[in-house]
Amino acid sequence: MLLKLKQFFKQETVLCVAVLLACATSFVERPRLEYIDFAVLSILLSLMLVVAGLKSVSFLDWVALKLLQRCASWRSVVLALVGVTYVSSMFVTNDVALITFVPLALIIGKRLQRDVARLIILQTLAANLGSMVTPPGNPQNLFLYSHYHYTASSFFAVMAVPGLLSVLFLGLLIWRGRNERLTLELPEPNKPDMLQTVLLLLLLALNIAAVLHWLDKTVALLITVAFVLLKQRRLLLMVDYSLLITFVGFFVFIGNISHTNLAIYLKQTLLGTAAGTYLAGVVASQFISNVPAAMLLAGLTSKADALLLGVNIGGLGTLIASMASVISYKLFVAEHPYQAGIYLRTFLYYNFAGLALLGSLTYLLLLW
Repeated sequence: MLLKLKQFFKQETVLCVAVLLACATSFVERPRLEYIDFAVLSILLSLMLVVAGLKSVSFLDWVALKLLQRCASWRSVVLALVGVTYVSSMFVTNDVALITFVPLALIIGKRLQRDVARLIILQTLAANLGSMVTPPGNPQNLFLYSHYHYTASSFFAVMAVPGLLSVLFLGLLIWRGRNERLTLELPEPNKPDMLQTVLLLLLLALNIAAVLHWLDKTVALLITVAFVLLKQRRLLLMVDYSLLITFVGFFVFIGNISHTNLAIYLKQTLLGTAAGTYLAGVVASQFISNVPAAMLLAGLTSKADALLLGVNIGGLGTLIASMASVISYKLFVAEHPYQAGIYLRTFLYYNFAGLALLGSLTYLLLLW
C-alpha cells in the first residue's frame, strides 16, 4: 500500500500538493464553495472531451503526415513539425500537441537514423510558446482569462507581442539548423472519419466561443457531453480528471490564504507592481510550474497583464516550468535512455536562452 501511495504521489505530484495545501489551510480559514470557479472547470472538462475526440479519430496525425509528405529537405521537416506543433497548441493545448507530434519526430529519426533531440526540443518550445497566444492554449490561460474577466480583444492585445517574438525566435532557431536534401518515405495516412471530425471541430469552435465569453460555458458543456454520450462515450474515460481535482485544490487553497497577513503584505509590496508581479510569475514558474504559479499569484495581485505575461514566458526555463516539457522529455528518453543527459543540457540551453531573450524583450516592450 505504501509503495502504491509513493508511486501515485510521484505520478500526480501537483495534484497531491494542491489537495494537501487545500486541506492544511482549511484548518486556518474555513473553506467556502464560492472559492471554486465552476465556470473554469466546466470549460476545461468540455475542451478535454473535444480534444480527446480529435485524438481518437487521429485528425492531428493525418494533418502532420500530409505536411511531411511534401517535405524534401531536413529543414522543411523541422519547419513542418515545429510549425504544426506551434499552431495546434493554440487550440488543443501544449500537452496534446507534444503527445501527438513528438512520436512522429521519433519515427522520422529512426527511419533516417538521425538524432532528433534538437528537433524535439524545438517542438517543446513551439508547444509552450504557441499555447500562450490563445485562451484555450493552456490551463493557466483558461484560468486567468476567466479570473480577470478578459475579453478576446484585451487578451490578444497583451499576447500579440510575445506571440510575434516567439515566431521570430523559433524561425531563427530553425534557420540556424543544418539542412540537406532527403527522401522521406512515410505511409499513406489513414483518412479520419470526416463526419466525426467535422462535428468535433464544430464542437471545438463552440467551446472556444464559450472561452471567449461569446457563449455560456454551461451550454457549451451540455452540448459537448450530449454529443459524447450519443456518439463516443469512451471519451469520458480519456479525460484527465486529476487536472480538474488539482484546480479545485488550488481554488480552495488560494481562497483560504487570500485573507492572511502574508497575502495582504505581498499584495501591498511585491505583487502590487507590474514589474514585481511579472518577475514573481517568471520565477515561481521555474520551481512549481506555470499553472499552479498562475493560480497561486492570481489571488494576490490585480496586475492581470503582468501575471499573464510572467507565467507564460515563465514556461521557458527549467524542465518543470511547463509540465508539457516533461512529456516530450519522457517520450525522448524512453526511446534514447542513454541520451538523457545530453537532451537535458541542450533543453536548458535553448530554454534559458529563450527565457532571457523573450523575457527581457517582453518586459521592455510591454511593462517598462
